[in-house]
Amino acid sequence: MAPTFYDPQSPNEEPVPLPSGPRVVIDANTVLQFPLSRRGKGPGVVLFLPSPDHLVLSTTTAERLDPEPTTKWAEEGFSVLAITASEGLVADQCLKEGLNALQNTSHIDFKDKFAVIVYDSKLVSAVSQAVSQEPRVVAFVGYGSFASPSCTLPILLHLTANAPRPAHRPSEATTIHSYSTTSTAFVLPQTAKYDPTSAALAHSRTLVFLRKWLGGPVFDLEAIWNEHCYYEFEARSVAKTMGTMVAEPYVNHVPTVLKMTGGVGRENLTKFYRDHFIFSNPADARLETVSRTIGPDRVVDEFVYHITHDRVVDWLLPGVPPSGKKLSIPMMAVVNIRGDRLYNEHIWWDQATALRQAGILPTHLPGPDGTMLRLPVTGVESAHMLIDESKGTSNEMLAPEWALGSQEVK
Repeated sequence: MAPTFYDPQSPNEEPVPLPSGPRVVIDANTVLQFPLSRRGKGPGVVLFLPSPDHLVLSTTTAERLDPEPTTKWAEEGFSVLAITASEGLVADQCLKEGLNALQNTSHIDFKDKFAVIVYDSKLVSAVSQAVSQEPRVVAFVGYGSFASPSCTLPILLHLTANAPRPAHRPSEATTIHSYSTTSTAFVLPQTAKYDPTSAALAHSRTLVFLRKWLGGPVFDLEAIWNEHCYYEFEARSVAKTMGTMVAEPYVNHVPTVLKMTGGVGRENLTKFYRDHFIFSNPADARLETVSRTIGPDRVVDEFVYHITHDRVVDWLLPGVPPSGKKLSIPMMAVVNIRGDRLYNEHIWWDQATALRQAGILPTHLPGPDGTMLRLPVTGVESAHMLIDESKGTSNEMLAPEWALGSQEVK
């Protein structure tokens, strides 16, 4: 039987260790980071990062959970050799030494094919020339404003709005994406020009590209999401739920975000799951899946959350006393998975139907002209029709007789 309260002494709450792939410092400008996934091994990728001296760092006090590229790609399951640009950097020598370092580890899946990602636009030309002479590199990714790379292998270019476009594609296997930002630092979370939405999009596109040409790493995203939901709703374990997530994850319940239901960062999210979510869910809580879409790094679920409202459900209806009513709330979860662990969840639902079903939201309210306005809000009917389209009638709210319904405030 699932626990009904948090017991820190329970074997169910023993901490789950996060992946701890070692980071080896090769020299002042080079580090080797092994995969931060449960597999512990993966394809090799070489990163060329800009010098910190050339970056305008962010001065905001807002917490950034998006890690720097070395950690981020390791969380995706890659073995990463990161080279930070310095005065006099010799691209071909650095590339050769980096590939040799990766090749000599036991943490890579393939010893004969690697990818290169260049985050510093000033290095793209030199690194692309070095890559063209290196048969072990099978894919190349470049950020920023630059001339056409000289190599002919598969290329992915992330171009800023002010970047000159190549007159001719460098190779037949070239993909070009454009972004509205004007700074190549948009993908680096420590910088003032960091753009989280563009950075996330560029990362997902790069992940698809790398998997195509490196053959992995590939994880079963559906199984990872199911595992997370099992620990939340069935086993009801805070520790094991957090064990399915990366080092610094977050959950954003969009309709109640101003009430801070969710959590940003491991410490805050652990407290949220412990104090306001896992044991706040009624005993009969269940998720009924309506549809599921699996992307390269996201699962999008349509589902109905069924409960008996027999307690205060902090995350759904903060401060609302139990009504004893059966609630069926249509919801959507957009779940970003990094490697074999969750990074974030964006959970959406119609708060109006939740309030209506709990008996809190009236059917009518005074309108701007002083007459009673019938609210365009549905109750459990919305869940019924989502599950089975034959269990409802479309456009009932558009009929004159609907608007002329009872004026009683319920």
